Amino acid sequence: MADRDDLERIRQAVNLVELFEGVTTVRKLRGTFKALCPFHTEKTPSMSIDPARGLYHCFGCGVGGDVFTFVQETQGLEFTDAVETLADRAGIVVRRAPGAARRSERRRRLIEAVEEAGRFYHARLKKAPDAGHARSYVRGRDYGVEVIDDFEIGYAPDSFDALTGHLRDTGFKDREMIDAGLARRNQAGRPFDLLRGRLMFPIRNVRGEMVGFGGRLLRGEGPKYLNTAETSLYKKSELLYGLDRSRSAISREGTAVVVEGYTDVIAFRIAGMPVAVATCGTALGEGHFDLLRRFASKVILAFDADAAGAGAAVRGDELRIAADLSIELRVAQMPKGRDPADLVKDGKADLLKEAVDGSKPITEFRIDRIMASHELHELGARSRAMREAAGLLANHPDEVDRIQHAIDVAKRTRISEDLVFQEIGRQRSGSGRSRGQEPAISDVRSVGGPLDRSERDLLRHMIAGTSPPERVAGHLFEDPRALGLARSLREVGRHLAPGTAVPLSGIEDRRLAALARSLAVLEEPLIPVADVLAHLEERYAKRNKDELRRRLDFIDPENDRKEYIAILGELQKLRTENELAEE
Repeated sequence: MADRDDLERIRQAVNLVELFEGVTTVRKLRGTFKALCPFHTEKTPSMSIDPARGLYHCFGCGVGGDVFTFVQETQGLEFTDAVETLADRAGIVVRRAPGAARRSERRRRLIEAVEEAGRFYHARLKKAPDAGHARSYVRGRDYGVEVIDDFEIGYAPDSFDALTGHLRDTGFKDREMIDAGLARRNQAGRPFDLLRGRLMFPIRNVRGEMVGFGGRLLRGEGPKYLNTAETSLYKKSELLYGLDRSRSAISREGTAVVVEGYTDVIAFRIAGMPVAVATCGTALGEGHFDLLRRFASKVILAFDADAAGAGAAVRGDELRIAADLSIELRVAQMPKGRDPADLVKDGKADLLKEAVDGSKPITEFRIDRIMASHELHELGARSRAMREAAGLLANHPDEVDRIQHAIDVAKRTRISEDLVFQEIGRQRSGSGRSRGQEPAISDVRSVGGPLDRSERDLLRHMIAGTSPPERVAGHLFEDPRALGLARSLREVGRHLAPGTAVPLSGIEDRRLAALARSLAVLEEPLIPVADVLAHLEERYAKRNKDELRRRLDFIDPENDRKEYIAILGELQKLRTENELAEE
């Protein structure tokens, strides 16, 4: 870690205006510097830069900081890495402990070895006689010299020691080649080239350092793609191909598109949409989402429409990971049998843009696939579709979204909302609930517009700490936003003494926190909490009774005698409770 004096030297040496000029348009107006904010989309400059103090602030989105903050936010780096990046830029040697200096030097040598390998492969693709078939392949992709140079595409000779011999001649040791993931030892202990006879796509980390390669097989047998082996530099769970060059555009748009392959990333850039990235030979995971959230709040998965491509969008636990990181996850489905590279090559980049613009939230995409796989005109198929969709929603991490999608499933399968909620609850708990048992959430209908007055007042009482916790139950809320906020308020305020206002800063969901703030500042008088609760409880009782009567209409009293009697018992219980309340 650099000491305070070193940090100040770096801060004084780095020109903040020049940093901004590397990612956005900067203008000098009446002695001050203004810029289009690189952190949100805008047409009129709202970013103010003070190079004398090394500070910036955007009056549009509120972001601000110093040179270190800028590098952290635009390059997705930790503070220590940002210090090293700026120190290198300013030519300042940061004082480090001896052990740290040795580790830094070793890492530098490995980076240099990979960079030299990249130059070797790139030169072979452009000029070597044995790379003729590789040049034919890239010409078939319509890659001109500009694309080949921009993405540093290369060719690995089909030889066991072409690269290792070159690196040895340029001063690299065998141990460095192996530690950089460029070579392995044979049984005799001699290093040999790891990737051979392949079109090479250099992979850079978010700092722009070349750390490995993805190699595509062009002829012969073997895996279509091979990547650099895991090393201290190359950790595929923490790398996204193309992020180093697309991070600024992704940051401006607030959106990243994840595609399947390296050529798809290139296709997006050729099409004028430089926001695509791809994983490096592994499934999309938590490390990738953690990387993307530094630049984007929305991530779109763009896959082709065949079984493998579309299936890739629905595997794993992407939804829960994305929700935990406050990322909106969507799916853009390509025209059947086409991937982004195919569309751009055929001059149909407009279809690519249409697919991205028409992306769907991932849960909606998954439910659509479930519904499409069942014959919904058949009674049994509707039940199976509902249960399958309920299984998906049972694992959905966002309660508000879960409720909204459950209502949609009920409409599409023509099955009672209560039954859908019951099935979700049964699958969430993992135990079979009795068929006549009432669901925890019942008949949620309102999903937009202003909140119901009584629900709104109950939430305001909860915020103020003036509601009795034992009487505030989930079934009192019909609006999913109100239900979600009630759950959050209960969680945040569970340890507070009665009468203590709930600290709204403890609500993690940004939408619910904004709703809570809007309710907290309302000036209209509050209805007494006892009256609010009485109204909501009466409303729920009526709704529950109506639902029981609807269910009774669909039950055969002869064949389903047990369920018929159970519902009659529930109705009698409600009638008795109502009579006692009136007395």
